[in-house]
Amino acid sequence: MSDKDEIKKRLDEQARQIDKDLSENPGAAIEVDQELADHMGAFEEKAISLEDAEDASFDGDEDISGED
Repeated sequence: MSDKDEIKKRLDEQARQIDKDLSENPGAAIEVDQELADHMGAFEEKAISLEDAEDASFDGDEDISGED
């Protein structure tokens, strides 16, 4: 088994244990490290899409002051 597979297996086991602990103790606060939290999907993706980036870009030669 590769190192990557071992890490995923360990993170899966830890995530299952946290799920079990929270099921047994609703509302409990359980501290987890960033790697495990990321594995569990705790962080929201904040990158913008290519389409949003293109919409936000402008040609520096254009007059953006609104004056003609």
